[in-house]
Amino acid sequence: MRIPPVITLDYPEPWFPVPLEPDTDLDSWARPHAERLIEETAQAGEDLSRGFTGNPDRIAREMASRAEGYRGRDLALAFLCYPPGMDSSDVGLEVMTIYPEEGDPEPTLEWFADICTVRELGEPHIQHADLPAGPAVRLRQNYFGEKRSWFGGRPVIRSLIYGIRPPGRTDLVTATALWREPVIDDVIEQWTDQMLETLRVTEPTI
Repeated sequence: MRIPPVITLDYPEPWFPVPLEPDTDLDSWARPHAERLIEETAQAGEDLSRGFTGNPDRIAREMASRAEGYRGRDLALAFLCYPPGMDSSDVGLEVMTIYPEEGDPEPTLEWFADICTVRELGEPHIQHADLPAGPAVRLRQNYFGEKRSWFGGRPVIRSLIYGIRPPGRTDLVTATALWREPVIDDVIEQWTDQMLETLRVTEPTI
């Protein structure tokens, strides 16, 4: 039986972790996060609060629905993000481990970059890096998502994907940030890069 590693990650506001335990009451979890978002936006100044129409019930429902989407996917960690001044968001980060199938070779960073590459909207920007958690590959790319309605077009999904090879392990740790709003590209990339610098992978204590 595989024993998954312990993965930890520091996160700045306005990110917050999603409870992945199946018995968590997501409605009760989401409500204080929605109320905090509204309070902090009101205190942030007119530039951010102008036009903000946040309703705690609606925001909490959205947060709970988004959190529900992360369940049952064998994720190690998941985070939501509501950038200042935004009363609705689709910004998220998910972290998981990819294990090699029995008899298969160990997954490599090159293999990971190849299977993640999408060329619908041009070539991805691929970089290699040495993170504290291990050697990594970083892919920044955009691609088309699913249609939201019968008459609507396909939205553009913006993604920043990391594959990390922790030393001494045969698996890969992956982190994927997704969003749709182009005006927040720079800040989401910066936040994600900073968060990945804090990622740590350790063996579980048995």
